[in-house]
Amino acid sequence: MKFPTELLHLDYLVYSSYKSGTQTLTNTLKSNGFKCKHWHRMRNYRLQKGQFRPYLRRYLKKNNEKLKVITVFRDPMKRHASSFFQGYGAKPLRLKEVKSKKETLVYKLKTKELQEKYIAELRDKSLIGFHESLHEIFEELQISADDLNYDKEKQFGVFENRFIKLFFFEFDTLFNNFEHLLQEITQHPIAKNDSNISEAKWYGKKYADFKSSLVIPEDIITEVYQAKRDLINLFYDKQFDNKLSQALTKYEKKKTRN
Repeated sequence: MKFPTELLHLDYLVYSSYKSGTQTLTNTLKSNGFKCKHWHRMRNYRLQKGQFRPYLRRYLKKNNEKLKVITVFRDPMKRHASSFFQGYGAKPLRLKEVKSKKETLVYKLKTKELQEKYIAELRDKSLIGFHESLHEIFEELQISADDLNYDKEKQFGVFENRFIKLFFFEFDTLFNNFEHLLQEITQHPIAKNDSNISEAKWYGKKYADFKSSLVIPEDIITEVYQAKRDLINLFYDKQFDNKLSQALTKYEKKKTRN
């Protein structure tokens, strides 16, 4: 089985969900001298289901060492809102599906209309990037969240088998201590290279307005969190019920104010 040559000459693969800091991680590692690529799903590199472990074996054979993979979990409500704006505001311009920002849905739709579309896509789980990359990793490696241990003191976790060394982070914790934590895993001085920050894009104000007035039905919040229960328990010390309660309370208070 052949794999893209560039994938066999990496120091790190960032294999992480949409809007979980993948571009900042990748560009930071590159600018600090490491060979690095990122993907959200294997299909981004035209790999099919079941091909990740063969790729890891091929990498090990060629390089005589395990592939080092980085993945990040971000609170679902925060990540999905950012992913929605990326998908309808930045992505069409990057792919040249439109000629200007005025042709994007983020520009054309009013904030309330965007919120209605967002809620509908959350409800039917069609939102771009709804899936979690860690779930795909679990499926490919035939493991589960129970096989991982997130070290709160170190602020990251490490999983190893014969073919992979997987570093996994919680988004806010990582970006609150970014350079130090990357230095811990790379054993190399790190200078951060911020990339693809939603608040800094042309739709930054509309994105802020969208989030500040967003109200999501409780049943949808519950369904979203339930779909990611194993990861929430992994990264937040088995506090799923508390995290869900906090999210529900937040939106209930917002609804009352409105």
